[in-house]
Amino acid sequence: MNLLTRLSRKWLSVPPRHSRWREVMRPATRQTIRVLVSVVVAWIVGSLMHLQETIWALVTALIVTQSSISQTMTTARDQISGTLIGALAGVCAVVLEITTGLRWLPFWIMLAPLVFLSAIQPTLRFACITLMIVYLFPSQGSPFLPMITRLLAIVVGVAVSIVVSFFILHSSARKQAFHTAARLLRRMDQLLKSALDQNTGWAAIERQNDDCVALLTELEDAVTEARRERWKELEKRDPVLAALPRLMRRLLNDTMLVARAIATGRAAGNTGLLPLYKGLSHALRALAHSCEEQLRAKRNQHEQQSEDEEILELLPRLEEQTRPEMRFVMSLFREDLERAVGVVMRSDASAAKGL
Repeated sequence: MNLLTRLSRKWLSVPPRHSRWREVMRPATRQTIRVLVSVVVAWIVGSLMHLQETIWALVTALIVTQSSISQTMTTARDQISGTLIGALAGVCAVVLEITTGLRWLPFWIMLAPLVFLSAIQPTLRFACITLMIVYLFPSQGSPFLPMITRLLAIVVGVAVSIVVSFFILHSSARKQAFHTAARLLRRMDQLLKSALDQNTGWAAIERQNDDCVALLTELEDAVTEARRERWKELEKRDPVLAALPRLMRRLLNDTMLVARAIATGRAAGNTGLLPLYKGLSHALRALAHSCEEQLRAKRNQHEQQSEDEEILELLPRLEEQTRPEMRFVMSLFREDLERAVGVVMRSDASAAKGL
């Protein structure tokens, strides 16, 4: 069973440990509905246009429709560029077939350079598929007419996928970003708690850090998605959200440094670590709560200001740290924590300058 678990984590994209079922099932359910809607709409559009081979619109919609606008746009770009190159190769193959009277030799002549291009640039892999679609699949009449209808069906599938990605069950990227940031901050708290535990080895702490890195990647993807949602630059319409990935990345780096210092002090018999952890834990949990508050329409600004002052007051003072390495990492953590308080709790994006 352990072997199967390790193999699944190595080969499959499994959710981070301790993920709640809603965090896994809701995006999966939303994506299932989006793909099904995309395929149905592609079939309806193809039928209304009286396409002879609507199946290629359905196949394209199934491939291009991704879980986010950014991924859909990237896949659509790869599909269109590959389709154009593959179509050009298909035209050349048809001309060679008409000229030489051979069927397979033109195909291999055109396929070889496309495979080479795909090896150099994997985004052009659709070119090989398009060549096979327009050249190998049987057709009647003019050899160029089926090629045109198949390319039109592919374009229909791409267009439908983009429309569905924008309008069907599109999750709020801002909400997802702040929700992920809150989860990440709470995982940092658990990481520091593990560093304080005598029974937790450093390898287990590094695995927790890997889970935090996965959440950081998810946060960066959500912010990238937010940039695609509207034409206006994210730094102008939501500067706090734009600064969030850089801020969380710095805090995660600081947390690992503090965890290493705590683990080293624990091994050396330092008894003053529990008050240190309590102050850091309070700060991280308060920031996580503030990120969750960002999801609400209205917030009590006075309450936020009193809370951020409390965070800074409860942080352990540098002069209280006897070990020089702890004083150093705490100075880094305090500096970045002040930035985080300014950005997240005071909505002052300028506090993130210099990251």
